Amino acid sequence: MSKAPDLLVSDADRERAAGQLREHYEAGRLTLEEFQERLDEAHAARTETELEKVLRQLPSVTPLPSVRPRDTRWRSLAVQYALVNLVALLVWAFSGAETDNFWPKWVLIGTLILFARRMMGPRHRHDWRQLPPPPPPPPKPPEL
Repeated sequence: MSKAPDLLVSDADRERAAGQLREHYEAGRLTLEEFQERLDEAHAARTETELEKVLRQLPSVTPLPSVRPRDTRWRSLAVQYALVNLVALLVWAFSGAETDNFWPKWVLIGTLILFARRMMGPRHRHDWRQLPPPPPPPPKPPEL
């Protein structure tokens, strides 16, 4: 099997690597001399392999998972909860809209809590509804 060719990098790639080096320097992972040395290497890098060497022994700088606006599941969930709140506000408005009794606040609070729980997902919250594991089977008596 032939190995894939080492691709050339662009100025934007070099600047991205330089930005990562700055973050590592600010975090205290690099001394000033190491930072300047690697920064010079980054600006002189022509291929992806050379650019990867610049970031050697440094952890990857990946952003923490967050709510991505392009995620259709997030948008769908937000629209559902917004519609529930809008219906509650319209019912309140057309039924007299008493300012001293703003009952839709409970709907707003409830949907906010549900939305936050759904956004956290099952890996971040304790699932209290999960059944405990079954007990181990009793030991078999020895055969004679």
